Amino acid sequence: MDFTSQPPESGDVNAKTLARIFDDYRNSYKFWFFLALLDCSERNFFDERIPLPIDEIVLDMLTLAWYPHVYFRLSFGVQDKIAAVLDEAAPNIAKVDSALKPWDKDLVREYLARFAKPEKLARYVPYRLMRPFLPDTMGLKRDQEVNSRVVEMCEKYFVSTTPPPYKIHISTKSIVLHEAWARYFRKNLALVRGWASWHLVNYMQKCNPNVPAVPLKLFPSAERESLEKQTSYWKHVLSVSDFRCIYSDERISAADFALDHFIPWSFVVHNQLWNLIPTSKTVNSKKSDRLPSVLYLPTFVNAQFDALRITRDAMAAETWRKHVDCFVADLGLPDYDSLREHVQFTRGYNAVVAPLIQLAESNGFEPSWEFRR
Repeated sequence: MDFTSQPPESGDVNAKTLARIFDDYRNSYKFWFFLALLDCSERNFFDERIPLPIDEIVLDMLTLAWYPHVYFRLSFGVQDKIAAVLDEAAPNIAKVDSALKPWDKDLVREYLARFAKPEKLARYVPYRLMRPFLPDTMGLKRDQEVNSRVVEMCEKYFVSTTPPPYKIHISTKSIVLHEAWARYFRKNLALVRGWASWHLVNYMQKCNPNVPAVPLKLFPSAERESLEKQTSYWKHVLSVSDFRCIYSDERISAADFALDHFIPWSFVVHNQLWNLIPTSKTVNSKKSDRLPSVLYLPTFVNAQFDALRITRDAMAAETWRKHVDCFVADLGLPDYDSLREHVQFTRGYNAVVAPLIQLAESNGFEPSWEFRR
């Protein structure tokens, strides 16, 4: 079994019961709440003497969910209300900071604290998360009865040999970690976070079955992958050809250009050469993460075909193949010779790009963008 599918074992706490907290779910709340609990606990140095306000944990939930939903438009499920809270806050945040980077967690959290209204998100999840540790609550169904019994039983079992990870203080609306669990989370933070993230990935893939690279869209990287190799490839093409922007028809110089992701990076989450095309920086900024009109597709394909011909003649065979492997693999072409056959090359592009554009549109990306001066 993959280590991420189970939390690490321990002789001090009941990790086997912890493994069951995600067995029953109707939405994403449990996953986000648990990951937010870890974030909030880490921020407080896993000090069990410091109560963790539930409102703070909910704010951490929204901060974690901001990146996959607002930047990548991932669905959290039909019954899930987190997306609605984020969507309500997003326009007000955009008015204050239109250049907000979605991976800037501290700033995102600051804005969400000002504009989000998450009052109902924590109504049940802090209580439901502990039920596997509290056998006395398993037969209950009425929400308020469940909540009050969970509070009571958490307090009771907190001094037992098999305590739940936390107890809930209704009066202060806060959570208090058990000292043994605080030590466990501190010692095994990376593994426990990886285990919870593994469950979240499985859930999100079910909610977004037609979206590529879902795992890469859940948690921000420190920085985007470099485009150095792709830029070098296109610089050579631009330096020896009269290349014109597929959107604006202006001539693009090797000395000053941007690389546009024809299908937005925020949908495909890769920098494969077959999806990159030189534009001016102005055009690239205007297009942003919009989907181009399909009217541009034939010109885009022709530009890629010509670039392959130019680089094939200029590079050593092995070097060229390393650059263009992705065309053969991702476009479903049989071999490198297919890159010389325009009809087959075009067929490969149409079979891959058109469906991706349709999928991206169905996931909320703005469609049919055309350049306007």
